[in-house]
Amino acid sequence: MFHDPLRFIEEKLQKKFLSINTIRDGVMAALLIALRETADKNGQTPPSETWEKKKAGEIREKAVEIFSALHAPFEYPTLAQLRQVTASLKKSFHFDQFSDRGKIDFEARCQAFFKKYDDRP
Repeated sequence: MFHDPLRFIEEKLQKKFLSINTIRDGVMAALLIALRETADKNGQTPPSETWEKKKAGEIREKAVEIFSALHAPFEYPTLAQLRQVTASLKKSFHFDQFSDRGKIDFEARCQAFFKKYDDRP
């Protein structure tokens, strides 16, 4: 998933329904893309494969920590728990400092993922 996060997102969002753990991974991939776009726009770090692997690890570690603090399972959280974790990840990674494009794209991708679960019959 984190090898090519954009491709992962595009492939998964083509499906009608998604499991909660796929949605969780999609949120983390969307965050990685937003971080990369913001770093690129700010000229902070030229995003590279090494940079992405490091950031992906940081995102996953922080997500595990947040799930644990909420007493929520990482593998199969509820949608409400995943929304809480997403909000906490935004704070942890300083969402308010993301580029405008990064914020818009991240929110749109997350909502698209959440909808794939909300629409289940």
